[in-house]
Amino acid sequence: PVCRLFGFRSSVPGRAHRSLLEAENAVARQSIRHTNGWGIGWYVDDDAYVVKAATAAHESERFQRASRGLTSHTMVVHVRRATVGIIDTMNAHPFRYGRWLCAHNGTIFSFDEHFKDWMLEQIDEGFRPLIMGDTDSEHLFYYLLSALADNGISRSGRLPSDARTVGRVMRAALLALDHRAVELNLERPIVNVLLTDGRCFLAHRAGMPLHLSTQKHFCPDFGTCPEPSKVCMLARRPEDKPVNHLLVASETIGEENVWEELEDGTTLVLDEAFYVYRTAPEPGWTEPELPERFRRSLTE
Repeated sequence: PVCRLFGFRSSVPGRAHRSLLEAENAVARQSIRHTNGWGIGWYVDDDAYVVKAATAAHESERFQRASRGLTSHTMVVHVRRATVGIIDTMNAHPFRYGRWLCAHNGTIFSFDEHFKDWMLEQIDEGFRPLIMGDTDSEHLFYYLLSALADNGISRSGRLPSDARTVGRVMRAALLALDHRAVELNLERPIVNVLLTDGRCFLAHRAGMPLHLSTQKHFCPDFGTCPEPSKVCMLARRPEDKPVNHLLVASETIGEENVWEELEDGTTLVLDEAFYVYRTAPEPGWTEPELPERFRRSLTE
């Protein structure tokens, strides 16, 4: 009942065709069980672009062509398994406004009954007419953009933004959804999110797995190497040491990458200078539970 996310930010433009098509557990392979749409967002210079469709990625010639041909320093890719909203191109992710791209993996339970109107109240009046689909995810995107605008962040993303401020605001807005569900005694929302303006890149995990990679395997003894100067994984990398690239994915992709699982409740921020920051889960945070009816459908 949930979608799959993949995104990357690199210091040099590159292609993602291996992660999307060729690697072990590539996104196209994941789409066999997530058939309700796909989308790829990328950047050319200062502009964000999106191509998407309401078909299965592994059966789409357009997905194959885009995956092999596109080159960019930043990409956000999504394959959909619908929970809220009809199967339609308008409901495929990622969503774009100006330079902002956003993709969501999860579900806001009881969205129509308890969250839609509440979120619309929080969404800037100028954004409301831009909601063309009927998903919780598109509302979530403009809900986040409105929170950023309320805190002085560029609405279009065309002005440089302080990445850590963006992360703080995004995190607070997502936690507010969780708090509302708790207050109303509702099932807590599953909100894994990727958000970027092509300079900063942000990820938040709440309720479903999310993995990151900042390094490839360079030697056969990587896993056991005791050399203290070899800072290969983000967990062992000091915050004053930038990375060259960042991959974030719902499922690990490609054995050549060193993958780490992001702890539930964590917000990850990559700034324009490629420094990575993690905000730990809130004190007392517990992972939102996927309801039994959804857990059963995972095996269908």
